[in-house]
Amino acid sequence: MKKWSTAFQLLAVGFYVPISLLIPTAAGFWFDTKLEHDFPSCALVGLAIGTIIMAYGVYQMVRPFLNEAKKIEHYNAEKKIHSGKPLISSKNKSNKKEQL
Repeated sequence: MKKWSTAFQLLAVGFYVPISLLIPTAAGFWFDTKLEHDFPSCALVGLAIGTIIMAYGVYQMVRPFLNEAKKIEHYNAEKKIHSGKPLISSKNKSNKKEQL
């Protein structure tokens, strides 16, 4: 079930990006038509606001995936450290047995 949850979270990101860009930009165009501007300044402001909202929202949605990747990386690093050469080699074990 975790795979479906992950798929839906990524699908939500796919819908969030265009919506967060289109709504403020469309509102800016609407203001430009109401104010009768020649240059679409409100639309550009809306696009800038939408970009900021989109960047923050995508970061918040992707942050759990980044944290999970950090945990896996940390686990693999710990596993690599502990899977190094043993502290006592087989030669040392046999020598210790002979000494006893």
